[in-house]
Amino acid sequence: MRTAAADEPSGLSALRKATASTIGNLKIFARAPGENIWRSAGFPVARWVGDDDPAAERLLAETSAGLVLTGTSDLDESGDRAIWRAARRRAIQSHVVLDHPANLAGRFTDGDGSIVWPDFLYVADAVFAGRLAEIGAPLERIRTVGELYHARLLRLANGRKPEEIAALRRIWNAKPSDFVVLFVSECAREMALTGQNVPFDEVDELESLSRRLAGGERPGGPSADTSGLTLVVRPHPRDTVGKYDEVIERYRDKIHIELSGEGSPDLALLAADLVVGMESSLLYEAAALRRPVLSLIGHDLSGGKSLSNVKREVLT
Repeated sequence: MRTAAADEPSGLSALRKATASTIGNLKIFARAPGENIWRSAGFPVARWVGDDDPAAERLLAETSAGLVLTGTSDLDESGDRAIWRAARRRAIQSHVVLDHPANLAGRFTDGDGSIVWPDFLYVADAVFAGRLAEIGAPLERIRTVGELYHARLLRLANGRKPEEIAALRRIWNAKPSDFVVLFVSECAREMALTGQNVPFDEVDELESLSRRLAGGERPGGPSADTSGLTLVVRPHPRDTVGKYDEVIERYRDKIHIELSGEGSPDLALLAADLVVGMESSLLYEAAALRRPVLSLIGHDLSGGKSLSNVKREVLT
């Protein structure tokens, strides 16, 4: 592990100090879609799908876990919170990295309304740290570490060749001259079925977007000739199979529309001319890559920063 740089955020320095000992026989247990990130980076990964305290206790006991490092799950998933509780009972530190501030309070709230905090929370900047503090996160647990994932994303993107981008566009059946709109899905409809209160319906949002594109409009920009436009719908890992079929069939004869999960996130964002969605982490990643990006529900993607590539528009 490299030594801390002089200008490294103090939170990242603290994380390095806490985990600087040599780790042997490394085995990572992760949930989708995070497991794919670990696997693509060359780490051995096993999937854990438990979502309650007994399952979390068994995992930590059977694996002799030495460290808990998680993200924060969707509002209807309790597995991460169960792991934090089990780790605390076994005197194992729990570390949590947050990707973006949408639905922030719900990520730490159990079904009974109780709040569960991990031992340490890692965020990108002071703005994000302030939002955590506003919802009651203990200040002594918050660490500012910079844009770790976005830094990795930028490294990957900077290494992409034009041929790779062109190849993905061909998979999408987009002509070289096409204006490609990438719609990044979310699983709000699935969460709503569990009783969660979500502020949008992604199928309705795709319907509205498709209607406008078919009418010659281009959200966030000038009018578009539908003959030179491709709409790519990128599914969420937790999407119900066939969720968008009716919308796609309804507009297939009006615009060129494709359902495709092909390509890594950075490559898909680079291959699109406009990235649209609701409040997905992929929208934040598009903003980090300086790609033209638009929240269809007017969600603020700037994180307190001035970003000219980020547009806000509510479709009707």
